[in-house]
Parts: sequence; C-alpha cells; structure tokens
Amino acid sequence: MKTIKTILFPTDFSDTAQNAFRYCLKLADVYEADIQLLHVIYPEYEALDLPVMAAQATKEKAEAARSVSKEFVELALTQLQTADQLRNLPVVHSEIEIGTPSNIIVDVAKRESADLIVMGTKGEHNALERLWGSVTTAVIEKAPCHVWVVPEHAAYAEIDVAAFATDLNEADPYHIWEYGKLLEPFHPVLHCVHVDEDRSVEHTIDFANLGNFFEHRAPALQINFHTLSGESVSNALEAFAEQREIDLLAMYAPQHNWFSRLFQRSETQAMAFKTKVPLLLLKH
Repeated sequence: MKTIKTILFPTDFSDTAQNAFRYCLKLADVYEADIQLLHVIYPEYEALDLPVMAAQATKEKAEAARSVSKEFVELALTQLQTADQLRNLPVVHSEIEIGTPSNIIVDVAKRESADLIVMGTKGEHNALERLWGSVTTAVIEKAPCHVWVVPEHAAYAEIDVAAFATDLNEADPYHIWEYGKLLEPFHPVLHCVHVDEDRSVEHTIDFANLGNFFEHRAPALQINFHTLSGESVSNALEAFAEQREIDLLAMYAPQHNWFSRLFQRSETQAMAFKTKVPLLLLKH
C-alpha cells in the first residue's frame, strides 16, 4: 500500500489545534513524512462590498495569519525538542488559503496528493467550535485520503493497542489488512470489533468467518476479534476503547448500515467530538 509521505494539517490556531499539531509532528517523525500546514481565512466583505477595501482587508488578514502560523509551528517544535520527543525534525510547509475551509482543505489534499489529513477536534461549547466541528465532518465525508481525528485532550502515545470497527462489509478483509500495514511502524495488538445491534446469529457467523480468514492468511498480524452488543454503536465502541486502553480506533468510511448512521449529527458528535481516543477514518 502507499506509504505516508505527506500529511495535511488544517488548523484554526486554537489550543486544541496546537495539541493536535504536536501529535501530528510525532506521527510525521515516525513515518518520516512532510507536513503541509494549512490555515483557511474567509474573504472580507466591507460595507457595500467595495472591492478595493474588501481586497485590502483580506490581504491584511492573510498577512496576520502568516505571522501566527510561524509562531504556531515554532511553539510546537520548541515544546517537543525541549522535551526531547522528536528523533528527526519533520519538514513543515505553511500555506494560507482564502475561501470556505472544508472545500479548501479537500482541494489542497488533492492538489498536494496528501496521504493523510490530521485534524484536532473538540466538544461543542460555543459557536466557533460548532463551526470547526462542521468543517471536520465535511472533511471526513469528502476527503480523498485517510483522516486522523485527534480529540482535544488526547496526548500522543505510541500505538500499542489499536482497534478496527467493522460493519462486516465484504471489503473488510482488505481494509483490516490495510490498517495493519499502516500501523506497521508501531507493531500494535489489533482488536477487530463488531457491534451487533440486532443480536443477529448471522452476523456472529460472518464475524467468525472473518476471524478464520485472517488466522489462515495473515498469521503475522496480532489480531483479536470481538462481538459487542448495544443499542448505540458509538457508546459500545467508546466503552470498549476505554476498557482495552485503545490508542487508536479506526473505521472504514463510508460504510453502510450503522456506520452511515454515525454520520448523522448526533452520532458524529459522539464519535468524532466526544471520544477521548484518536479516530482514524480510512478512505479509498
């Protein structure tokens, strides 16, 4: 599979983004990848939409953002270098774009052939956070590459225990294998989890067959299989992640059935905005 060489990191320069950027720097260190840091500003519209005044105001916002971007990067690098937490210094390119954040992020990911997007996210406490949350959701849905979501209080840790949540899609063997290859630098124990909302015997049999598939075809993977029950997929996964001390939870996006329901607003908040565990959305 394609290795991770370019990581796109969209930022709003918040404290949550600063935490996620430290996380991103450590990932880039592990993967020996470059980081494309991106900040998107909305164009200014002056009274009566006077073109010259609006253009000048937008230019000033862009110049201020470049200064803040430089300080943002320097702060994170200084913190990690002082704590001796980087083996190699990742290359960071900073870019300021003007437009609608979710659209620009997806466009830049395509243009730069990004292998991974890393984004910080937080619970909805005010209007600004609701806006950034909606950006995260839109990026997850439209991104051309994997999206790694870092909750606001999630400190970076070596990925010793990882989980993959499956809806028993016919392509899941490939996605689980892909996930294992992606995490090869960490050599984690991998838990494959299915939440059986209907307590279906058929689903239990399908899941057992998936376990047999890997037992015979990928014995090198340290992989365990678990069937969970519960009326809420997000609650069941979050409880499992806490119980097993999961360092990273992954899903394939998009899927059908319960996964598609995760992207209805209430479930999206539960998984992407309230979880304490970093979440990786695997894309084609």
